[in-house]
Amino acid sequence: MNLPERLTFAHNCASTLRALGLVREAGEKRLLLRYLNFDGLRAVSPAAALLLASEVDQWNRTSQGRLRASHETWDPNVTKLLCEMGFFELLGIARPPDLAATTSTRFLPFIRGEVHADRHNAGERAKQLNQAIASAAAGADIKRHLLFTGLSEAITNVSHHAYPTRWKMRPWWMFAAYDSARNLVTVVFLDHGQTIPGTLPAWKDLERLRERFGVWNDGAKIRAAMELGRTGTGNLGRGKGLPDLLEIIKAHSGSMLRILSRRGMLTVENRGTEALQMTSTSLARQLKGTLIEWKFVPKLRTDETVDRAAIL
Repeated sequence: MNLPERLTFAHNCASTLRALGLVREAGEKRLLLRYLNFDGLRAVSPAAALLLASEVDQWNRTSQGRLRASHETWDPNVTKLLCEMGFFELLGIARPPDLAATTSTRFLPFIRGEVHADRHNAGERAKQLNQAIASAAAGADIKRHLLFTGLSEAITNVSHHAYPTRWKMRPWWMFAAYDSARNLVTVVFLDHGQTIPGTLPAWKDLERLRERFGVWNDGAKIRAAMELGRTGTGNLGRGKGLPDLLEIIKAHSGSMLRILSRRGMLTVENRGTEALQMTSTSLARQLKGTLIEWKFVPKLRTDETVDRAAIL
């Protein structure tokens, strides 16, 4: 299987979801897929890298044998990202002795969790990644308590809502990167569960009509879950989790939160104004699960401005 030239959600979302969806489908249907070709891949975002890693991870756990790949002809920056995040271990291949990459970004090893094992351990798992980020971004003024809250809530929400209890495997993954040149932190959380739109009920009569006639799309449902704190159980007490994900974005001007779930995407931006800017869209391809991505600049340099286009 050949991967596209760019695996990113910001600029090549449909092709990214299509390619990684094929890996998922092959694993679910036990289709023949033994080799991944990275030769044409020139750019991969941390969020797309985590989704790729999760699909290969699940393949290894549900299928006989391992997917194969040969890194000798890969782009150096792609090799660096995938090597540092732990992807080579998933493929069962040796790490290259020298990573001749030009990127200024440090990629942290991804963390895999299971709902049954981490239901009461969200704080410790969030602390683990929080400390790794602080170490990678030494000297940056990261509001660690807000990041800890966001990660803890993401793990807790997965434990309560993402998977039916009958599902044997209920995994989640999280990953982070730090770009020292731009002082930019990226944090990603992912599950393969029932999705936010799939578990959010249509509560009001108008919303039922919109759902019936196709106007009430998945992007709008994610936005409703974020703005109103609703959950599939109808328990507002538990619905506060998604709004809590915004706290790290509120605290940093020029930051961004992106949520992809089923066929919807919600982007929340802090443009330095009083109100956060929310944009919900529909996706041409679906994501079987929910991906949450934070991007923020911990401390603005006095002699630089934030490149918003680069963040998004």
